[in-house]
Amino acid sequence: MIDVRKLVFSYDDGPPALDGIDLHVGDDETLALMGPNGAGKTTLLKCIAGLYEPDAGAVDIAGDAVGFAPENPDDGLFAESVAKEVAFFPKNRELDVATRVEAALAEMDVEPLRERVPQTLSAGEKRRVSLAAVLAGNPAVVALDEPTSGLDSHHVDALGNSIGRLDRTVVLATHDADFAMHHADRVAIVDDGRIAQTGAVSDILADPAFDFEAVGIRPPGAIRFARGRGWDDPALTVTAAAARLDAEERED
Repeated sequence: MIDVRKLVFSYDDGPPALDGIDLHVGDDETLALMGPNGAGKTTLLKCIAGLYEPDAGAVDIAGDAVGFAPENPDDGLFAESVAKEVAFFPKNRELDVATRVEAALAEMDVEPLRERVPQTLSAGEKRRVSLAAVLAGNPAVVALDEPTSGLDSHHVDALGNSIGRLDRTVVLATHDADFAMHHADRVAIVDDGRIAQTGAVSDILADPAFDFEAVGIRPPGAIRFARGRGWDDPALTVTAAAARLDAEERED
């Protein structure tokens, strides 16, 4: 679906922000880009979305457009109502506007907000409207920059469930390791403009030897709990952790 080859990008003739990135993202895969601030996650995401033109290398995407949702939804919300906001992308792509708007509003569970002014919504509502506006254009790839930023746990869960229902490729840049662990298929660690490591979520974020601090990531709650108990193999759900604690008590 997405092939990034030898990608190089610099800002204003400075040193490379991306320095020879190679990355593949499969059909209907959700990939989380993670790493410290300034590592190049958002820059890579914007190159994938076509917002930045690389200095060298290439980004090849099999399929139609890429929809990009910025970290701050206010950066992309401009219309006088949610319905008109969500209609903008499909109208520009000459799609069936009414059908696409209704589908996107339902997909992100924001139908009751259709006549509201986007700028007056809560942070969680703005985030979901921003995503609905992207999805209405029926892009092959959805690119999300820090999608959980500023959201409470309820809206984070709702957002994760919505992403899980998407029948398309998703690439997201995030510092939220809990969100990545529960809603991504694979993780790519970006550090100093390069891909330092990539693999399945379970192979990286649940690896007992993975050094979260070195790459500026707060470990997921399940991993912190497991390391505190001295478990090499973490329990990734509350139910699994409770069962394991129960078994340990019985052994004692």
